[in-house]
Amino acid sequence: MTNDGALARRLELPSTGWIRRYKVRVHGEVEPEELAALEKGVTIDRVSYGQIRASLERQQRSNAWIAMALREGKNREVRRVLEHLGLRVTRLIRLSYGPFQLGNLERGGVAEVPKKVLAEQLGATDAAAHAGRRR
Repeated sequence: MTNDGALARRLELPSTGWIRRYKVRVHGEVEPEELAALEKGVTIDRVSYGQIRASLERQQRSNAWIAMALREGKNREVRRVLEHLGLRVTRLIRLSYGPFQLGNLERGGVAEVPKKVLAEQLGATDAAAHAGRRR
């Protein structure tokens, strides 16, 4: 979360190459073979989604937890891909966004990213341009 729009846009671009990791609860019967096939990418309604690593963590009756990792992060990508497999997303938790981990942060909690970490991840010039910006 940032109040710097240019920084937010820079961080969300697929060109960062950052892996986005999610834990997803779905309603439906999960087929591990279908999750494995997502490694090759998938096209849904003429929209191509790149490689997605997905694995079943546990199935409990009609609910399941799936671990997912992807690089693109297109709008509603996780939900659309899982709906394509006949699964309805009931909970979606982003665990990490590139080098930034959710860790033990409490619900609703906020942690500031140190300027040094931002500089390491964005490169010194990009980080310097955003470090002093506050609104």
